[in-house]
Amino acid sequence: MSKSNKDHLESLSKEILKTNSSLRWIAIADSSGTLLNIARRDGLEPLMTRQENQEYTLNAIARHKSRMKFEDKLGRLVYSLGKYEKLVRIVTPINNKYYVLLTVDVEEPHIDSLMREQIIPKIKDNIQYFE
Repeated sequence: MSKSNKDHLESLSKEILKTNSSLRWIAIADSSGTLLNIARRDGLEPLMTRQENQEYTLNAIARHKSRMKFEDKLGRLVYSLGKYEKLVRIVTPINNKYYVLLTVDVEEPHIDSLMREQIIPKIKDNIQYFE
């Protein structure tokens, strides 16, 4: 990935993070699970280390790939969500090569509309940087 594309990843991450005050953390990863960029809400105390987030990313992408075998019957996975006691984790594929991973405050009541109306459109507006 070129330096200009890496700069754009950082810019996109920050732009998505500003979308809603309930967004805690965002990462962009490649299909091998390598974290390419991470941004976090100002003042946020991380619940996991970078190494733990890397491990989570590897597992989340592996789970996504395992679900792809059902796409012919169910359609393309838009995003997957795990709700924990302390936060909500979301994975959405950008394409077959890249993923956006997010954490959201557990109190956020409008996660689906946040994803469909704000975050996914921002990703689609920037798809050219992931081809």
